[in-house]
Amino acid sequence: MRVLHNRYTVDEITDTQFVVLRALRKGSCNTSFLAHMLGVTLSAVTALINRLYKMGLVTRERQEKDRRQVWITITQQGLDVLNDVEDKRNLLLAVYLSNLSASERQQLLDLLKRAGNLFERDDILEKDLLVEESPPDN
Repeated sequence: MRVLHNRYTVDEITDTQFVVLRALRKGSCNTSFLAHMLGVTLSAVTALINRLYKMGLVTRERQEKDRRQVWITITQQGLDVLNDVEDKRNLLLAVYLSNLSASERQQLLDLLKRAGNLFERDDILEKDLLVEESPPDN
């Protein structure tokens, strides 16, 4: 999807901006949360939010108690752009997937659901970490 996004919606927003707007659709976030979510520095998020702000896609609000805390909220224009980009992505995905047979699409859907379920399980990673940390048997 990232390749399709970059190829066909680059004039609207970048893939990273898309991810941030999707997160903000669920509710306001502070910049620290966004930096952690994206796995980037606070300064990188600040630059990203500055671009989204200049585009009119988000608002910024400093907290009264701690002026360093900045809460970011998506604007109606941001929601409109996000919805437009999502519609384009879904259309592109449908076009590409239409080249698969119905049974291939069903197989893909089943595998994606199984993978999604696996990613939601914390015990898998914990089990793998325990195996890596255990001393080898002699």
